[in-house]
Amino acid sequence: MEQTKGTRDLFLEILTKIGCQYDLAEEEGDNRILFAYQGEKFVVDASNDNRYIHIWDTYWEHVELYDIDEFTRLKKAINGSNLNNSVTTVYTIDEAGSNVDVHSKSTILFVPQIPDIEDYLRVELNAFFRVHQYVGIEMTKLREQEEAAKV
Repeated sequence: MEQTKGTRDLFLEILTKIGCQYDLAEEEGDNRILFAYQGEKFVVDASNDNRYIHIWDTYWEHVELYDIDEFTRLKKAINGSNLNNSVTTVYTIDEAGSNVDVHSKSTILFVPQIPDIEDYLRVELNAFFRVHQYVGIEMTKLREQEEAAKV
């Protein structure tokens, strides 16, 4: 019976193949892998016991918590993004810092049987950049619509 590579080991191998350096979490049993792709920092939770990986892109956008108009735009843009993109986007509130922080997550199957697995991973990582663009464009549109309504 052929022994297949575990998900975590496969992911680390593919990261190396696509030219990404990575750091592993230092605590025993912590499955997080930190790496950069096209200048963006990602965190992945990958275990050899699970066939799926969880990819996080955290703190990639911020708005002032008490800027109600901008916060409202952000919520609308995130809702639209979640309807139109495969990557899920959420916000968290940092009351101490008076910020609303934006994060994105994707959960994907990651097994050796996936054809062109390097491209498969690149496509998924590039989806995070599309989400960044989508949210930014939508927030700009909402600002412009509000300005046009004032005229």
